[in-house]
Amino acid sequence: MIKLKDILQEVGEANIKPFAWRKTSGETPQQFKSNMNNPAFEVDLYGHDTIDSYEFTTDKGTRYRVDIQIEYYMQKVGITENPHLEAEVDFTTVDDQSVSQIMTATNLHEQYAVMSTITDIVISWLNEWDKTLYFDLIKIDPIEDDDKRMDYDPRNRRTQNKRGKLYIVYLQKQLSKLNKQYEIQVKPNWFNIVPTYPKPGDVKYDFTGIVDK
Repeated sequence: MIKLKDILQEVGEANIKPFAWRKTSGETPQQFKSNMNNPAFEVDLYGHDTIDSYEFTTDKGTRYRVDIQIEYYMQKVGITENPHLEAEVDFTTVDDQSVSQIMTATNLHEQYAVMSTITDIVISWLNEWDKTLYFDLIKIDPIEDDDKRMDYDPRNRRTQNKRGKLYIVYLQKQLSKLNKQYEIQVKPNWFNIVPTYPKPGDVKYDFTGIVDK
């Protein structure tokens, strides 16, 4: 069994310096909020989404892309519909090589630096966006398996293997860098970062953003 204390020692308390990264495309939170009010998007029917993309290059020259998909829609709960804003974090190599194979083949220090960089991007992104918008959850998949059928194998739980546990360490250690209070929920194959602070007042989306009563 992989023990969390052993992983903490192995990664040096999750203090490995991230690689330099840059944003390559996407909206700002202000643009997203403005687009929610654009009739052309028919937000009340289909919602609105966008993708913020980031890139970084490792010391060995592997280029990674981190995509954060932000989606707003009306979530049906019983007979009512409530506004819902969430994000999902995915990452891959720029040339679409298998991330899992590359992460396995490369040295451990670089693996940890890649994880540190992805975490740093997510923390920076969330600190920018939650100044303007309230997110119900942010979903992170440690690494997507090439064979989706593996998701149903109880022996293959991506949050319970060594790589998944590393993500728990990095995320938990970095939560203190967030502007607001969040916690991590561990699912079989992904993590959710969810706010522990209440929605400001009776949160309403008038398609120009959050309105506090």
